Amino acid sequence: MKIKEGDTVEIISGEEQGERGTVREVRRGWKVDRKHRRLGPDPSKDRVIVGGRNLVKKHQRPVSQTRTQTGIIEREAPIYVSKVALVCPKCDEWTRVGYDVAEGGRKVRVCKRCGEIIES
Repeated sequence: MKIKEGDTVEIISGEEQGERGTVREVRRGWKVDRKHRRLGPDPSKDRVIVGGRNLVKKHQRPVSQTRTQTGIIEREAPIYVSKVALVCPKCDEWTRVGYDVAEGGRKVRVCKRCGEIIES
């Protein structure tokens, strides 16, 4: 996936368009069969959780002594990865991501706008 944990991203569509945040978690999508066995990756189901963005309210009732949070909890909901774009640290604009081979033969991400290497 072209977006990783710790990256700064900008939401490019939806209610919070133009907002920026840091990726807290990346969730991979999987193709599953009728018995819910994983068959392989499904990029159309990939999602990310962006810190402080896409907040939803969850009503949590107390069940036992184990639940510490009860009542109305505000938390971050996942966003489709196609609705966010990586922000280049050099040109400070959202950009598409390409790949290139750097010194030592390792694969690195490259900003399509300015051509700089994006460190991860």
